[in-house]
Amino acid sequence: MRLYLSLILLIVSVIPSAARKSVLDHVPQTSELVSGYREDSVRTRMSAMPLHDIEGIWEFAGEGSVMAIERDLRSTGASVLYRMVAVRSTDLAIRPGTVMGYLATSSRRGVYDARIYTAHTDEGTRLRKPEKFTVTIGDEGTRITVKPYGRILRFNWWRLVLPYMYRRLITPVERPAGDIEGCVRIYPLPAKPLNPRYL
Repeated sequence: MRLYLSLILLIVSVIPSAARKSVLDHVPQTSELVSGYREDSVRTRMSAMPLHDIEGIWEFAGEGSVMAIERDLRSTGASVLYRMVAVRSTDLAIRPGTVMGYLATSSRRGVYDARIYTAHTDEGTRLRKPEKFTVTIGDEGTRITVKPYGRILRFNWWRLVLPYMYRRLITPVERPAGDIEGCVRIYPLPAKPLNPRYL
């Protein structure tokens, strides 16, 4: 009986409340592959339209992969949805056009709520498991930082064996701040160069 009650509590605690749903809670659980993401075609497309602050071509600092951030066609009303798409990846399994994640505007200027895929599928050619991140644009629009947030639940299996000694079967674990990762803008070129030359 105790085991069944624990399983019911686990299911109820994991199901999110409908009131807290956002546009990002409806992103696909596995990444899509979209066409038109060669770097030259992305530059041509972006040069013909007015861009939002976050839109452009970005390179992962210290890693070399390149992604494009563009408005998603599913944007509605005040909530603008953007998608992050691989243009060039150091991981050969990730093809150009692989959607890496989605961003949505938040109440704070320059800060975006994001769902970024964090794992590969079994065959290794697509991404899965979208996790919560904040993406912050700063340094006069030349850099973005990416940071995870939210809680994860740890299932303590040994507590099924010793139920009287330990009361809690599931323990919430806060995500550590960790190292801040990010990108530098490569298109459109920022007004101030990233690495100014001094004479």
